[in-house]
Amino acid sequence: MRLPRFDWPTLERIAESVVEQCISELPDELREGADRVPCLYRHYHPNAPHIDPEAMYMLGEYISNDGGGGVDESGVIVLYLGALKWYCEDEDLDFEDEVRTTYLHELGHHFGWDEEEVEQRGL
Repeated sequence: MRLPRFDWPTLERIAESVVEQCISELPDELREGADRVPCLYRHYHPNAPHIDPEAMYMLGEYISNDGGGGVDESGVIVLYLGALKWYCEDEDLDFEDEVRTTYLHELGHHFGWDEEEVEQRGL
């Protein structure tokens, strides 16, 4: 979906719908864990663009409170919708597809998968 200049509530509503759909399509053994990890929606990474220009390109992240990279029941997924919208416009990509891919990528980190394992799963 190519996005016109939507307001924040519209971007958030689209993203929430995509995430809910993703969760509903997961296999049972993953769906339960996905239901327990909160997904937050922000415009951009807090360091973007003033502190770290690379943070402008951060589309999402999994923030684990355990520090060990394993499944952390208190961790959260954060999707940076402003960055996603900008990236999709710049690369002529579908916003909903990128929200889906980014969410699933970060969910993989929640399950303890490292970057290589997430990439092997096409995320």
